[in-house]
Amino acid sequence: MSSNSKATVRMIAASFAAGATVMVLVGLVAPVAFKGGLEVTEAMAAQRESQRPVIELDVAAVQAQLAEAERSMDASRAQTEAAISRLDRLSGR
Repeated sequence: MSSNSKATVRMIAASFAAGATVMVLVGLVAPVAFKGGLEVTEAMAAQRESQRPVIELDVAAVQAQLAEAERSMDASRAQTEAAISRLDRLSGR
């Protein structure tokens, strides 16, 4: 490629990049600025009551489930402990 055609390609690429940048700025910044989205008064949060539904939760039942899961994990660990120890010995750990 000659230096003249390289310069032309660079100029076209720079023009494309500048145009894309302007389109992004116009698309993102202009709507916010025109709607007054940058005003401090609009940004202040208003108080409102929570509209979330109340979830009834039985804490004792959840704790019982967690305890049962812990017991089950301990039992599983106890059953596999011998096999894991043997594998460790065989692998040289």
